[in-house]
Amino acid sequence: MSEPHAKEYLTQFADTNNRGNVIRDTRSVCPICMKDINAMIIEKEEKVYLTKKCRIHGVFEIIISNNAGDYRQLQDCYFYLNSDNFLQSEYYLNASTACNMACPLCYLCYCQKTEDLTVDKIKEVSSLKQIKRFTLSHGEPTTFVRLFEIISTLKSAKKLVNIHTNGIKIAEWDYARKLKDCGIDHVSIQFDGFDDQINKVLRGQEVKKDKLKAIENLKALAVPVTLNATIARGVNEDQVGKIFDYSISNKNIKDISFITYSEYAPTKENMDKYIMPDDLINIIDEYTQGAISRRDIILFQKIFYAYCSVIKKRKCFYYYHYMVVRTAQGYNAISEYINLEKFSSLLEKFKKRKRTLNLWSFLCMLSCCLNPKSFILAVRGLKEFFRGGFPRGPIKLLTLTFASICDPYKYDAAIAAHCGQGIITDKQIHESYGTYLMNQMKNSENRI
Repeated sequence: MSEPHAKEYLTQFADTNNRGNVIRDTRSVCPICMKDINAMIIEKEEKVYLTKKCRIHGVFEIIISNNAGDYRQLQDCYFYLNSDNFLQSEYYLNASTACNMACPLCYLCYCQKTEDLTVDKIKEVSSLKQIKRFTLSHGEPTTFVRLFEIISTLKSAKKLVNIHTNGIKIAEWDYARKLKDCGIDHVSIQFDGFDDQINKVLRGQEVKKDKLKAIENLKALAVPVTLNATIARGVNEDQVGKIFDYSISNKNIKDISFITYSEYAPTKENMDKYIMPDDLINIIDEYTQGAISRRDIILFQKIFYAYCSVIKKRKCFYYYHYMVVRTAQGYNAISEYINLEKFSSLLEKFKKRKRTLNLWSFLCMLSCCLNPKSFILAVRGLKEFFRGGFPRGPIKLLTLTFASICDPYKYDAAIAAHCGQGIITDKQIHESYGTYLMNQMKNSENRI
């Protein structure tokens, strides 16, 4: 590779003399032939790398964090609070792999074809009590002719239902109205920025107008929205702040998921676009001039991990979360309501005693860290908690997510085992979406 940034993020070399300090062992895949191989998470020069060796294609090494100290403390907390016994409660539904776009960065062309899900299959999986939430994805769900019927079936089983969409069909008012009428809880729209040149690079066409219209329609219908923004280096990092400002002023948006660019091709030709959640966190810190600081985001993960632990919820380690509270003047960071440093200290003391965290101990620790103005906010938070995180009406809280999705270069099997999403296809229920993707690509003719 000739690109300087590509070399910074991924190197291929002949020897392993500069191993660094091993943080842990894991398993991964060769990004060329997709064979299962051993891998290590190592620290070198204050950075964290995933390094692995294929007997045929050599050694691959990719940066997964630019701050080894943050990575180590969060990893220790994550594995302390996680359990292999947590059941998967959230699943993607692979209703159809059809799509009305041809995004250059899409992974579907590297996956095996699957049959569309039948309504009988939907009824079968909707009866599974441990599943609380379904997201129609892994293709464009609005191209599926039986989408409304599927949503209605899932809602009749009292499940939370979301779709991941490019938003083109929802720009049509009648279609958006039908989604609302069949009971949809939430819509996640792919939104990479306000410049159609960006959409041409990442999505292959100009779609800004349709996406903004879709968001407007859902706002008029009071359907909560998440913006899924794929961020690629050298393409749209400058859109992070603009998307954040837009979302603060649009109270129908409940989440922004800033998702790092992923590379699925074996050629490595687009590795110069690679970026990791660490980079995204630094971008929002700089944009807000420290109002949303890197330090606070790292500390907030410990509260989030603890919360997931007590409700026995799986969650990916490479998903970082933070929250802000909308105000008349703009927003306040969650650190103005919760003493994040204090919670971190209390959790560390709890960990040293080798005690198991339960709901009561979590609430006791959290209550010790709340500022007086937090109690009104806590009431709102409890209401959203009991609705599975899907609020009604204008939304006070805005969740920020900085995430990385599994691809053949950075796949970490130890983390994928705790994946926050499973996927249901025509043939099988898979508990880890990340592992499912890798298995799909192993036999794909487009990767051979």
